[in-house]
Amino acid sequence: MKVAVVCSFDLDGGAARAAYRLHQALREHGADSRMFVQVRTSADPTVEGRSGGVRKLVGRIRPLIDHAPSKWMGTRLGQFSVNWLPGDLLPRLAAFNPDVVHLHWINAGFVSLTQIERIHRPLLWTAHDMWPFTGGCHYDKGCERYATAGCSACPMHTRGASLNLAGRRLKAKEAMLDTTRLTFISPSRWLAGVAQRSAASAGREVLVIPNGLDLARFKPIDKAAARALFGLPADKTVLLFGAVKSDSDPRKGFAQLDEMLRHAAASPLADSLVLCVYGTGTKGTGTLHGVPVKYVGHLHDDESLIALYSAADIFLAPSLQDNLPNTVVEASACGLPTIAFNIGGMPDLIDDGVTGMLAKEVNAQALLAALQEALRQPGWLAQASTAARRLAEQRFCSRQFAANHMEAYENAIRRSRSPSASALLPTTQPE
Repeated sequence: MKVAVVCSFDLDGGAARAAYRLHQALREHGADSRMFVQVRTSADPTVEGRSGGVRKLVGRIRPLIDHAPSKWMGTRLGQFSVNWLPGDLLPRLAAFNPDVVHLHWINAGFVSLTQIERIHRPLLWTAHDMWPFTGGCHYDKGCERYATAGCSACPMHTRGASLNLAGRRLKAKEAMLDTTRLTFISPSRWLAGVAQRSAASAGREVLVIPNGLDLARFKPIDKAAARALFGLPADKTVLLFGAVKSDSDPRKGFAQLDEMLRHAAASPLADSLVLCVYGTGTKGTGTLHGVPVKYVGHLHDDESLIALYSAADIFLAPSLQDNLPNTVVEASACGLPTIAFNIGGMPDLIDDGVTGMLAKEVNAQALLAALQEALRQPGWLAQASTAARRLAEQRFCSRQFAANHMEAYENAIRRSRSPSASALLPTTQPE
């Protein structure tokens, strides 16, 4: 089976890494998978995209051009995507002639809604955030206007509200989906529920398939050796926090973590904790409210991530909204229990009290209470570490990840009424 995996990037960001891991798993499963991206970072020859010189520069500029209308209306890059730019995806797909096309995160000016309508192949779309179901925001901060008001009067747009950009883009998605045979895939039950409430996608098929991971690679290594590698103390409880833009994206919950540490500094835990932070531009040591902090910067390879997860005692994931973050999947695979808020896809990732803790409320005090509960139980950390690894083996194995997708592809092909391989539009078709 020839599978076209379509994503804006191959390694930049969590959605890209999830899509690339699927691409690798599909090839190991025997599929002829090729990944089509806007900007290629890896050296993988099965990934096709701009990778150097002027072509890569164009790929980096396109997100700024695509974002221009929304930027004028008051949103920052990465918060709201329009996806209006024409592009070259269709001729690239035609040259490959796939049996099935699988869309992933297609923002940053990569694939327009018009292009999606013109992909005449069995089509699937994995939602890595809320964007496929909203008028343009990637996370709605709880406004739920995608379900209740057709995304009209978008609170993210502080200028040009009369243009109703979000409402018009949601209508455009609804019109596109009305004419497109497409199966949605959601990594989490929460996001599948979002799809069912959206004015654009309500009533459409949504498969829940969690992200997978190579568990032969992501596994625990010796904790003492891992701590020595990062210069972390052997006699402290090491808390790990990290994600892309982990300290600058409010959705990741760094403010709640900071407040939790302020409360912890006044508790009996104060002298026993060390915080380790990755995913920021900062490297070195410091303190937060008297708690020692080790900043390790950006980690660019899986081996470093595996070592860091293995060095820690607890992973903190205080996101305020999230789908199925790779970080928690990776932590579990490395035997690291997670403490998080009970939001989004976190209940799919954490068996509360067994593989981690879900805070009872979304605030710093509840986060600290969950940490205190974890640390006051003798032997809990060791038991939770074993249980987290077992959960990863049961839910996030890459082989099952690939097999579930292959079944979805076969079902989509069976249901498809596309008459022949020639149905892809000619390369001369205007965008």
